[in-house]
Amino acid sequence: MKAIYVFLSSLVLFGLISVSPAEAAEKSIDRYFLEDVDYDHWAYNELERFLYSDIIDGYVETESFEEDGEKYEYTSVSIKPKNSITRAEFTKILVNSMNLRAGETVKSFPDVKPPNWYYKYVKVASSQGIINGKPDGTFRPNDKITRNEMAVMIYRAFESKLDFSATGKVFPDVPQGNFAYEAVMKTAAVGIIKGYGDVFKPYNDATRAEAIVMVDRALHLEPETDGDQLAIIQTVDRNIKDEMKFTGQQDLKALEALYRETTIGYQLAYSLDSMVGMFEESDTIFKMEPIGEYAINAVSVNNHFAQVRIDNLVYNVSLTAPDMSFNMKIDLSGTAHLKKSDDGKWKIYNVVLDEDDYEQDWKEALETEIN
Repeated sequence: MKAIYVFLSSLVLFGLISVSPAEAAEKSIDRYFLEDVDYDHWAYNELERFLYSDIIDGYVETESFEEDGEKYEYTSVSIKPKNSITRAEFTKILVNSMNLRAGETVKSFPDVKPPNWYYKYVKVASSQGIINGKPDGTFRPNDKITRNEMAVMIYRAFESKLDFSATGKVFPDVPQGNFAYEAVMKTAAVGIIKGYGDVFKPYNDATRAEAIVMVDRALHLEPETDGDQLAIIQTVDRNIKDEMKFTGQQDLKALEALYRETTIGYQLAYSLDSMVGMFEESDTIFKMEPIGEYAINAVSVNNHFAQVRIDNLVYNVSLTAPDMSFNMKIDLSGTAHLKKSDDGKWKIYNVVLDEDDYEQDWKEALETEIN
């Protein structure tokens, strides 16, 4: 879980080891630092979930600066939740979030070509009957998607997966003559869309936050399948046990393979980042030994996302170095968040510890031991 990173961040804090930048062949940890959405934003949880689980990438910006003669780069990610979203961008979100694959019948569009970044997403969505294109045969990938177009795409994507038999709310600005009437009424009935009071504003451009929240609501309505609860518990249990085993063996290859098999997105980047500089100090030895038995229990599970509680994950930590040594007990209990990947395997994309100030606890404990 976060055990190794917590420990190493403490050693870095006190200069006991040095960490050099990782060679990133994939998304690095700084690609998940969300800059433009505060914790109190109405859609923060959904936006973070989609970023952390790699459903979206956000807008990446890199700034260069110089300090004390050294050149540095700072990378930040923004989601721009109030901005409008294009038809191509929304198609990508649907395909990624649902792990969709291309079917046998693929509709082609003259304005969607193989070199376009959105080509594969449009191909998949058209083969699943989610998109039909415009009356003139085009898809218009760069057009802003309207709220009624978005409702129709969501309805088509989940029509075979959710129970839409209930009668939904009828909005006066979406009459029966509107092509999105059924989709808006049915998705409103199950809570996917809520509207603005008594109106839906069907022709308004959808915002990025609205798009992500609506898809997230639909994903959480899809029920779990047989074996999901057992699979998520096994994934988390393996991550905990094998992380400690391979760390004790100082087996970096096995540790990296474990992270790639059990984590994705933010948690994968977080875990790989924690490996940088490990075991380089041959005269510094640390051990993490479990105290008692931990428990893992599923909190919520659907066909795409899951939350798992980890309780009593307590370790006795010891470090021996030429100029210091200490022992302490740490509690890494918390909640693991998982997403089912496109190969059907559950993987951890985030772990939230019960103690948000764990780094401060480490600092205080280390200061006590060092002084």
